[in-house]
Amino acid sequence: MKQRSGKIKCLLVDDEPLSRELIVAYINKIPDLEIVGECGDVIEAKQLMNRLQVDLLFLDIEMPSLSGIDFLRMLKNPPVTILITAYSNYAVESYELDVADYLLKPVEFDRFFKAVCKAMELLAPSIPQKPKKTAADSAKRSEDEQAGTDYFFVKSDKNILKVRLKDILYIESLREYVKIVTTEQQIITLQSMSRLQEILPSDRFVRIHRSSIINIEQVDKVKGNEVFIGNKTLAISKSQREHFLSVINEFGLF
Repeated sequence: MKQRSGKIKCLLVDDEPLSRELIVAYINKIPDLEIVGECGDVIEAKQLMNRLQVDLLFLDIEMPSLSGIDFLRMLKNPPVTILITAYSNYAVESYELDVADYLLKPVEFDRFFKAVCKAMELLAPSIPQKPKKTAADSAKRSEDEQAGTDYFFVKSDKNILKVRLKDILYIESLREYVKIVTTEQQIITLQSMSRLQEILPSDRFVRIHRSSIINIEQVDKVKGNEVFIGNKTLAISKSQREHFLSVINEFGLF
């Protein structure tokens, strides 16, 4: 897949004007999405796709001339697609086509949002994945920091923010979003905890709960099954406690 820059370009194909109006309103609610076209049949859709960049396709199934499923099968390199239909009997076919999701009309916004989050996972991530650090990499950490590489960028609202690893206190899950709390600010961004866990150095950042990752260097106290960072108290889950304590031992437990 080609690397994507900027907002996710969306094309909506649905022969029902009221349905199009609703989906366009939903798209406009999500800052990372941009509607670049809407049409009522697949013939017009194909013409638009020939001249526009389309990252995400919202495609109705039941349409005149040619169904959305038949249209999708015709495409050699289809964009990430979310199917929309009033009929549930197309579910099996949709999975065979490997679409991002399958929405039933009338579409509620919360269900639409979940589908969009799945699609975003399939598109270029907002945080580039880095290779896991080796022992040699860890030894070079201070040198890397001096070179200005110890940071990443995230999208938040309409901004792209630089986050320095040394400034992160902890990270909390907010369903499809995460909250990154630093020494200076709180950042809400559309991202998964698993993606962050992959790119953060494991010798400094530990997942202590399915909903939280902490910076070991910012820990003030550990008491029982709780970690204290400033005035924040975070719970340690039973499944993560053993790993968390092993990381602390690496820092020296006397």
